[in-house]
Amino acid sequence: MQILILSRSENVHADAVEEYCKKYARVDRINFDFDTYSQERLPSILFGENKVIRFLAPRAVFVHHPRISYKNEWFTDEIERKLFVASWDSVKEWMESQFSNALWVNRPSLNNQSRNVLRQLKIARELKLKVPETIFTNKLDELRRFADLNTVIIKQGNLGVHLEKKRILTSLIDVHKIDQKTLCGCPCLFQKYITKKFELRVHVIGNNVLSCKINSQVSEKTRIDWRNYDLENTPHESHTLNSVMNKQCIELVKRLGLVFGILDIIVTPQGDYVFLECNAQGHWTWIEQLTKLPITKTLCDYLLLSGLE
Repeated sequence: MQILILSRSENVHADAVEEYCKKYARVDRINFDFDTYSQERLPSILFGENKVIRFLAPRAVFVHHPRISYKNEWFTDEIERKLFVASWDSVKEWMESQFSNALWVNRPSLNNQSRNVLRQLKIARELKLKVPETIFTNKLDELRRFADLNTVIIKQGNLGVHLEKKRILTSLIDVHKIDQKTLCGCPCLFQKYITKKFELRVHVIGNNVLSCKINSQVSEKTRIDWRNYDLENTPHESHTLNSVMNKQCIELVKRLGLVFGILDIIVTPQGDYVFLECNAQGHWTWIEQLTKLPITKTLCDYLLLSGLE
């Protein structure tokens, strides 16, 4: 059998999947960071009737951040650059259509659709998961009414925007420092701040669930957002969900149309589990290193075994 990987050359998660799967299957890979190629040696791909030149039809496809990048000097104007990006985006769309019978982890179109956090929260509520009180608005009066009742955070909202190695982290805000003109031009996602006992990073792969407990409240740096990494002072350990939560997490990922999803969940001092969001393109290797959870193995075994069905 063959496995196809769509990613970027510096992606350590794709590297881990490729290294494992190569022991058992043929693996082909396309990296979409084209600025690492010479212009004459870009990947050669031809789609025709019942024909694909570049690789054999894969039984399984792993997709992880195949963002397109390029060298500016290749283009004489902005239209050329836009057409280049659009053409390579079309390749991903064509592959999804051409290899429709393959196992996709995950389909690029469904990765994009799943990003909407408001949709995620709606599905979570339908599954009886607790979620934070949330408002998405560009109306300052509505935000201030919401904030009168709550300590409020602002979130990026999983918009799928590449920020050139920068991050927008969850932050506590003072709504009185926001003016109507600023908010009017940029609707934002606000939530009630949830007091934490600890946090969970839950990896759902098919019907497999691997959960990591992040003791984010031990370090002042990670209390609001554990992505302010302080790994030496933030213990990570494996965690077992109860059977009800296990089923809810699996079902949420399925309803989003995904095979692989990584859920962020808060556990409150009262022991309540509060769902925050699901990332279809999440990272996991640092958790694997700290906890020995077999995330890569479980993911690859799913690719390999499902590809044989």
